[in-house]
Formats: sequence, C-alpha cells, structure tokens
Amino acid sequence: NRPGQGRKKLTTFKEDRYLLNLMKKDRQKSSRQLATDWNSSHGKSISARTVRRRLFNAGYKSYTVKPKPYRKPSHCSARLKFAKQCSDWNFSDWKTVIFSDESHFEVFNRKNKPFVRRLPSESDKPFNFQPRVQGGG
Repeated sequence: NRPGQGRKKLTTFKEDRYLLNLMKKDRQKSSRQLATDWNSSHGKSISARTVRRRLFNAGYKSYTVKPKPYRKPSHCSARLKFAKQCSDWNFSDWKTVIFSDESHFEVFNRKNKPFVRRLPSESDKPFNFQPRVQGGG
C-alpha cells in the first residue's frame, strides 16, 4: 500500500483532457474510433479499453440516443396554422376529416441504436436526441 507502487498511467492529465475534447467533438464515436484518432495524433498507442476507462473516470457513460419527432420549422408553422384554422370547429366538422397513416418508410436507421457519451446531468442536451419520423421512418 505504499505510494508509487504499481504500473504508472500511460497518459498524462493533459492527454486525458485532449481525449475528452476528441469525444466532445463527436459524442457518437466508438471507443475504438477515439483510440485510433488519439493514436494518430500522439506517439503513444492506447487501447479502446483505456479510452473507456478514462472517459468513465471523467464521469462519461454511454447512453442510447432518445428518439425525438423530426420537425422542421416549416412543419411547426404549418401545424400552428392548421390549429388556428380549426380551433372553432365542432364535432360534425371533424367527422368530415379523414386521417390516414398506412405506409411504412424507413427514412432513418432504426435497427441499430446509436449510443452517445454524456454526463448524467446532460440528459436534455440536443446531442442526446435522434430525429425520427412517424410510422417507421
């Protein structure tokens, strides 16, 4: 239990900070990709496991990206316009409207769930969301 015993860390505090900055540029990069990027910019070679340990010790964990409805500003304005037009409709007016959503189009990849690295306090930041389209998009 004497201090100074055991293997020394491969990376310094400054290099760990550089690794965190690499991760923050693209939070969906895998630990293997981060290790490759780090190795290409430094003379030393670190493994993906070392990257995961450094990020975990800094408080970053992997979470799945949350699906969020995909809406452009034009979608929001059209929806608001429709809501204002129909705000005074009664039940008989709504009976004449036909709502249909029968088709399934794969617009976004929903098979592979992407992961994002974040702190527990960053759950509502924009990088945690993946746009999705209603009906399987």
